[in-house]
Amino acid sequence: MSQENVEIVKAAIAEWNAGDMDGLREVFDPDVIVRLPEGWPEPGPFVGREAVMGQWERNREVWDADTLEPVGDLIDAGDRVVVRWIWRGVARGPESHLEFTAVYTMRKGRISYQESFWDHAEALKALGLSE
Repeated sequence: MSQENVEIVKAAIAEWNAGDMDGLREVFDPDVIVRLPEGWPEPGPFVGREAVMGQWERNREVWDADTLEPVGDLIDAGDRVVVRWIWRGVARGPESHLEFTAVYTMRKGRISYQESFWDHAEALKALGLSE
């Protein structure tokens, strides 16, 4: 089942990068909770699919174009998937490159919880894993 979870996160990446916010919405459980890294402009947590999608849509408005690119392999951790990201955004000013790690918890084929960390090692430690 955990490889299925990796595929769900890959599908979410594809939806984001295609700009398909309706498709992305379907990847999240209706009761999803998202916690963003410390210092994020809107700290959350965001509870429920509509609150999460509102946050993602506000994030997208900042950029003329943006992509999420995984750094390395997605880590299969049972009912969780760990991904180190680079989020690249281009707008009227300089390009932006944000690096963070997201830990996704899956339930019934959807993302039910996401917690993000600036420090990859900290994210792994939270799962009892090491680099």
